[in-house]
Amino acid sequence: MTSEEPPAVWCIVANVVEERPYGPGGEETRRGLKIFPAGAKLYVPDGFGGMGWETVEVVGRGRGSARYVGARVQTRQLTNWRVKAVYSPAALKQVERIRAGRPGFWLAPTSADVTSQAYHDALLEVAAALATR
Repeated sequence: MTSEEPPAVWCIVANVVEERPYGPGGEETRRGLKIFPAGAKLYVPDGFGGMGWETVEVVGRGRGSARYVGARVQTRQLTNWRVKAVYSPAALKQVERIRAGRPGFWLAPTSADVTSQAYHDALLEVAAALATR
């Protein structure tokens, strides 16, 4: 009996910045975010286009936890934008929960096959645009 692996699902991936300004006027610096440590790998399945993609929804391992959690973070607090396949079943479950059957990032329904090369290429364009924010 053989079990087939489900096809990989494409998703934008980014890392949490090492340090970020904090406090009045950004006088202090903090490492990472409250929920995610500095350098954490985050899957970015969707964002809020009406706000100019300033905020995105992410999935990653929380600080001090092995569990994947979802959160909303500001785009400027992420770096190293790229597109990768999601292989972890736990991460994939969270990504699919956020996408809710949609391709994410207001992509056309024709690119809804999240395992296709066309979807990968469309996400590359979105990741490049997010990197400039």
